[in-house]
Amino acid sequence: MRRMRLRIGRWLAVVAVAAMATAGQAAPPMAGLESVQIVAEKMCCKGCARKVSGQLYAARGVREVGVDMSTHTVTVSLPRPSATALGQLWEAVEKGEGGPTKLVTAEATYSLVRAEVGGESLAQPSTQPPTIVIDNLHCKGCAKKIAAQLYAVKGVTKVSVDMERETLYVESRPNTTPSPWRLVDAVRNAKERPIAVSGPYGTLAIEWATKQGPKHHQQAQQTNSGGIQR
Repeated sequence: MRRMRLRIGRWLAVVAVAAMATAGQAAPPMAGLESVQIVAEKMCCKGCARKVSGQLYAARGVREVGVDMSTHTVTVSLPRPSATALGQLWEAVEKGEGGPTKLVTAEATYSLVRAEVGGESLAQPSTQPPTIVIDNLHCKGCAKKIAAQLYAVKGVTKVSVDMERETLYVESRPNTTPSPWRLVDAVRNAKERPIAVSGPYGTLAIEWATKQGPKHHQQAQQTNSGGIQR
């Protein structure tokens, strides 16, 4: 009975979102939650909004979904999300066939451009290893700190760095490609900021709302390149 009530409550919430979509209004955020806006360029009607909203309500932590059809935007309210959780919201909009192009939080704006072969977008990863461009990769010590977090990501076997390009290269086990959102989380756990994560899926570009603060490390001028051990 309790499970049935929960299902009915979720269905009513989706219906409410569809009604707001018709009116061109987004749901107001709930107290104590953060808002995430996702541009869903293929969401063009009430039926589309209902499909996208249904997928988003199935994502962990989502409390409320609002729709603005005039801007093809959904606003999701949930507790402070990690980058991995943001990736799950993005995937939910994809499953709802909303065609996400941009995700905006108070901290950063994320844009994912899918890789293409023969003019068609690749939704599934291949074998190309990811690269991560860091905002102001100040020294080899910073790179090692990031690498330590990257090695904690399931499947990662080797991390290399090019200090001049401020770029880390991530290799993983065969047939395993870490999610770009999970890699963003790893870099953030090291108290650093990625500005682009590229791989077989395309490029996840990140524009931060604030500038990176100054760093003062003795190894700032190092430009070494090569592998970083665990």
